[in-house]
Parts: sequence; structure tokens; C-alpha cells
Amino acid sequence: LKTYYYLQFDAVLSCRVSVMGGGQGKDAAPAQPPSQGSGDPGAATSSNFGNGRPANNKVQLAVSPLGGVPGAQAYHSSIVVNGEEYFFSDAGVSSMSGLASHKNPQNPNSVPEIFDMGMSPYTGSQMKAALERYFLPGTYDLLRKNCNSFSDCAMFYLLHQRMDKKYRQMEKLGASAMGLVQAASGGQYKPNPKAEGFDVEKVCAEIDPDKIWKTPGQATGGTTAGSAEAMRAARLARLGGGGGGDGAGGAGGAAGSSPAAGGSNAGL
Repeated sequence: LKTYYYLQFDAVLSCRVSVMGGGQGKDAAPAQPPSQGSGDPGAATSSNFGNGRPANNKVQLAVSPLGGVPGAQAYHSSIVVNGEEYFFSDAGVSSMSGLASHKNPQNPNSVPEIFDMGMSPYTGSQMKAALERYFLPGTYDLLRKNCNSFSDCAMFYLLHQRMDKKYRQMEKLGASAMGLVQAASGGQYKPNPKAEGFDVEKVCAEIDPDKIWKTPGQATGGTTAGSAEAMRAARLARLGGGGGGDGAGGAGGAAGSSPAAGGSNAGL
């Protein structure tokens, strides 16, 4: 059993090795989008996404099976925007043409599946710029921060969709039984300390290009002027000492007060 796990894990390692080698992969015929629940693959074209910008960038998901263990199929994935492939490896986020990252030396005849996911108002370059600081060179971890982690985040940035969970089965196994995976790999897998604390959900929350700033406003005191006349009256009252001041009255009372101490919000 241990030998079986070792051989299957060796196949999974090809995900990490092949994306470092470059080269030209084989183009694959488009397939139907994988199940995304009730989500609409073209949801990015709606008016509430991209702040009204036209969604004219074609987004595809490229997936290649790599083997795995019973109950956990492993995959290599990448995101294709307008024909340009984007993927994550030891070298960080890279972009190439021809699905180069899916070229597997152990299975040279394999052809990745390509799924049309929808149209995005954001370009591949914008997505890469938003994600690069989260997927730096040297931070790759086969189970905790890999190509599928990047594809999931990239798809969310581009389309507000999430990657189908079936493509991340191996990662889930590693999270729940990392010791077993290490033993089964014959010592080939060692957790990367630079991937410690990485969280896909946190990254998605931070890179969301359409998020609304939710920081609550701070009260500055005083009353809100409902018109220009009310604002003018409030200022005159302040200058004339009607605002209470510190007893000095006149302009001195106004100078001795901070903006937060009173007055009209409309005048700040």
C-alpha cells in the first residue's frame, strides 16, 4: 500500500516539476464549464460586476489530472485569459502561451481539458498584478499553496466564481492528514515554511476588485446643516460666540475649538 501511495505521489509531483520546465503544451478542444452550483458562467457580464465596464476578456480554466490516492484525485490547473495562460509554481506567477504548464514529461500525450468560464471586465495582466504579491517565488507548497490555490483566487478576481471543489481534493487530504502524505511520499513532500498561514479565503476577500469599503465613518460632533443657509447661520453663530466656545467669545472662541468639538458636519 505504501508503494502505491509513493508511486501516485510521484505523479502528483509532476505538477510542480512540469510548470518549471516551460515548453509548448498541446492545445485542447473547449469543453463545457464544470459544475459551479447555481452560478452562471457568464455572471461577469452583469452590471453589478466591474463597475459597469464591458466584460470583453474571455476566461478559461485548464485542468490536467495527475493521479493521486484513493478518494483524492490530484489536478494541475491554470487560468487562460484571451489565450494567455497564467499559473503558479516555485517561480511565482508566470504567463505563457500554448498551455505550457500542462506539458507532463511522465505523460507526454496528455491533453488538458479547457472549460469556458465566462467573460470578465478585467484583463489577465490586471489579475496577475493583483495576485503576484500573494504568490511570490519560493512560497509554493504542494498541498497548502499550489497551482489550484492560484486558479481559485484568479477565477474569483476575474469572474466572482470559485473553482469546483473536486479539483482540490488532494489539498483537503493533506490538510487533514499531512503526516500520512509525508510518509506516503517517502519523504519527498516537506511543508514549505514560507506557505505557513496562507489562506485562500483571506486572499479572495482582499483582492475582490468590486468590494465596497465597509469601514464605518467616525462622528465629528455638532449638528448636520440641512442647507447652505443653515450652514452659514451655524458659522456666524460660531464666530459670534453662540457656539459656546471657551468663554472668550468672538473669533478667539472659534480658534480655540477643534473641528470635532462642534459646528456643522457640512463645513468640515
